[in-house]
Amino acid sequence: MASSPGGGVRPILILPALPPACYSTDMNRESDHRGKSFSIHLVIFFTGFTFLIYEVSWNRLLSLTLGTTVTASTIVLSSFMAGFGIGAYFWGRIANDRIQLGKILSALLTGIGITSALNYFILSLGLPLLYSALSRGGTPSQIVEMVAFAIATLLLFVPAFFMGAIFPLGSKIAVKSAVSIPAALGRLYAFETLGSALGGLVAGFILLGTLGQRNTFVFAIIINLSLAIWIFITKRFNPYEMPTQESADTGPAYSSKAKSRGVLGRTPMALKRTALMGAFVCGFAILSLQILWLRVFRIYLTNTSYTFALVSSLAILGLYTGSTIFKYIGHKNDNYQRSMYRIILLMSAVVLLGLMFLIYLPQALMFPFQTLWVHPLLRVLLLPFVAAILIVFPPSVCSGYAFPLACRMYTGRGQNISKDVGFVLMINTIGSVVGPIVAAFVLIPGLGAAISILLVVWLLAGTALLILHTQKSPRKPRLALGCLYAATALLLAVVIVKPDIKILPPSFCRFDHDILYYRESVEGTLTVGQDKGAGQATKYTFVNNSAVIGSTYDAIKVVKMIGHTPFFLGLDCKNALVIGFGIGVTTSAIASHPEVESIECVELVAGLGEAAVFYNDLNQNVMEDPRLKLVHGDGRHYLQMTSKKYDLISCDPTHPILGSGNLYTKDYFLLCLEHLNPGGMVSQYLPLHKLRLVDFLGIISTFHSVFPNSTVWLGHYHAMLLGSTDPIEIDFETWSANIEKIDIDVHFYSDPYHLAANLMLDGATIGKLPTQNRINTDDHSYTEFFAPACLDADNISRNLAFFMERPAGPVSIFKNIADAERMEHFVLGNQLLTKSLYYQLNGDNQRSLQFLRQACRSNPEDQEYPFLMQLYFNVSQ
Repeated sequence: MASSPGGGVRPILILPALPPACYSTDMNRESDHRGKSFSIHLVIFFTGFTFLIYEVSWNRLLSLTLGTTVTASTIVLSSFMAGFGIGAYFWGRIANDRIQLGKILSALLTGIGITSALNYFILSLGLPLLYSALSRGGTPSQIVEMVAFAIATLLLFVPAFFMGAIFPLGSKIAVKSAVSIPAALGRLYAFETLGSALGGLVAGFILLGTLGQRNTFVFAIIINLSLAIWIFITKRFNPYEMPTQESADTGPAYSSKAKSRGVLGRTPMALKRTALMGAFVCGFAILSLQILWLRVFRIYLTNTSYTFALVSSLAILGLYTGSTIFKYIGHKNDNYQRSMYRIILLMSAVVLLGLMFLIYLPQALMFPFQTLWVHPLLRVLLLPFVAAILIVFPPSVCSGYAFPLACRMYTGRGQNISKDVGFVLMINTIGSVVGPIVAAFVLIPGLGAAISILLVVWLLAGTALLILHTQKSPRKPRLALGCLYAATALLLAVVIVKPDIKILPPSFCRFDHDILYYRESVEGTLTVGQDKGAGQATKYTFVNNSAVIGSTYDAIKVVKMIGHTPFFLGLDCKNALVIGFGIGVTTSAIASHPEVESIECVELVAGLGEAAVFYNDLNQNVMEDPRLKLVHGDGRHYLQMTSKKYDLISCDPTHPILGSGNLYTKDYFLLCLEHLNPGGMVSQYLPLHKLRLVDFLGIISTFHSVFPNSTVWLGHYHAMLLGSTDPIEIDFETWSANIEKIDIDVHFYSDPYHLAANLMLDGATIGKLPTQNRINTDDHSYTEFFAPACLDADNISRNLAFFMERPAGPVSIFKNIADAERMEHFVLGNQLLTKSLYYQLNGDNQRSLQFLRQACRSNPEDQEYPFLMQLYFNVSQ
């Protein structure tokens, strides 16, 4: 199993072992066998391809419905894996004595396609309606969640139950002789994993971004149904000819040579026990490791859907490589138990080496080659590719070798091939289900990611020790046994001692920061630090590798604007909802208005409430405010769950391409509108960086399509969306009076004219934007599946330039401005400031300072300009 692009867990569909069979000496039958062999491999490839498309799409669809939490994705997709394993066992037994395998295969593919189509409509349309109906009916949220999760689990279980059957049937069809079992098994597994890897890459990089989610489902469904129709019409694999069984002494596992060399499993039962042990441990280890690896990668790497689709696909390609190796050398080894011991021991060794590299990844890979990673596309794609090749790929190769080996050991002479294969696949799937659950909910919160990986290393080494220890051969390697005992005892001791290993963002590793707070939780790793040294040191707060907020002037200005501006515009707010607590700056701005009676804050990452104490100078110790209720969870999902309505919904998410794309879609804005009281407002952060101009304007147009009464405000290097259910219009005297009510804040320049001059676009101006701007939706999200050009560093200056060319001006919403000339001075000064910022971003500090000085001369009343001259250029006016 691997993590999907939205940060969830994806099942890796493991193939079974294959039966022995005799090749016919008849040339026609030989040709027919070759044709059927090619056909079944083609079917296996395309089913693996579609399974990964389904899984990536299901994971994303469920994140929109059940919330973008590790908890939701792990539970639901583990249930999917359970259905897959049970299906493999059930259908393996059913097909064991059947000869019309083509009919069964065709029916299963049809069932997969039809149930997947039904699932899409129920999950995308029915489940949100259920949430709405139950919440409005007053059903407790816990009951609503239980019902929704039960329905989602059942819906995923059904197609997974059918999917689990494909590989036991494929194994029964593919192999025709005992001596060819390792090669044929490795080939079959390689075709499936190659198809799966390509399916994951195509879904994450191409289909969801170009076709949209619905059409991506349609694409996969068409492939399944086409395969089903082709198999049915051509009558492929009907009837299935049972292979001629060979004698007990013919197969490698039972040869006299193997017995004379002390093969551990002299009896089939010994081989079977070791096979099941290896299948379970490999499933548990590789799936739990992927949860742990991806958790650490999220701290080091740029968190985009593309990044983790690439990492996950490389894990599957590792399985492909391992199975291909088994295909070529599996038949050369007549001691399968010794092979299992060695491959599990090798897996533990490469995981341990990968952990050491992982801990020092910034120093080993990122900093020495920093000039290479300057290019954004290389940083997003090449860096995780190299990291995954070094850390994820080697253990995946071992797992890819171990699983077909386990299947070969368990099938013996192959009398009950599909039943045996289904059972081994079920055992492996049980490990795949338990692994991510234990990793996400037990290991990470209890031990942290690094020690958890070390515990998995101990488990692998302990399994290898157990296999070696139970060897009955007189040639048992005593030295190796003693060394393995010592190594496993040492690993266990380290885990028990639990050394303090912090996985820090790269900027923390490069610069000498004081770590003020560190916490690893199910949903993310939280790090708070500050520059070393006395005085007003800048603080930094990161969730994984995404900065929650810095204490820099530009960052504070915009988040305070998000909280204050609705009140300045005259909003009568009694209750407010804040999505994304961060460090509480926006919340504190809202709390500074005494008319507010209640504030609900929904925060995904546990620990941010505790970390807010380090920013009490910025958030006015808002955690102690009795009106505040902090809710742990996904903010969008919280809106789906509640029937409450609010006067203000404020949202300060991370950047849309870094995991918050679903908070910038039309569907989300409609959800906000449904939960607003009459006259209510929505204020939301709008980044200028990492967005092409067409994407930037597309988000504005998307917001305007839901809130025709919308405005866009500029806050230095950032912007703010503000929409209302009513037309936005205010008397300037009222605006000024509302601003004067707030206490003086050294971090927020609150001159009424200065703040009014920050208005860039009003509803009428937005309505005149180019019509080709795309509306961002859940089905077709161009912010989540973005163009590589979004990473261009010049985007922020281009978006600023757009504001310089088309400012709406404050007169569009402000009436009765007493001193119009003064307002013109502030507007002109802000236009010059915007030009100064533009040139600063382009590295032309001389022209930047020149325009900032012009701003000072054009409007000497604005006190922000001399402050910025001192801040950015260390010069006085």
